[in-house]
Amino acid sequence: METIDINSFKDALKHGATIFDTRPKPLFERDGLTGVDHLPLEQAQAGDLPNVSEDEAIYLICERGQVSELVGLYLEAAGFTQVFNVAGGMIAWRQTKLDAALQTDSVPE
Repeated sequence: METIDINSFKDALKHGATIFDTRPKPLFERDGLTGVDHLPLEQAQAGDLPNVSEDEAIYLICERGQVSELVGLYLEAAGFTQVFNVAGGMIAWRQTKLDAALQTDSVPE
């Protein structure tokens, strides 16, 4: 698993990458990002993993980067080979003012 910064995540989001928010459902529903699917830790622990190719790049984000890292470990154990964890998670997203994308459905430059 590779840890990426928020700017690399922004680029992945712009290009339609496969992205999962690993936070609990209430947080995902409160401020989930457009085009991002939900994959909570409990689902990954149960082995209910996304139906994507094992060699497809998967980006994971949570609130701080810790839960998404755990989900990434489950994905890697299941054979996924390109797993990327966003350092700082949604906190980093908000701190860099990228949260404007939540209102405009686009990622600011």
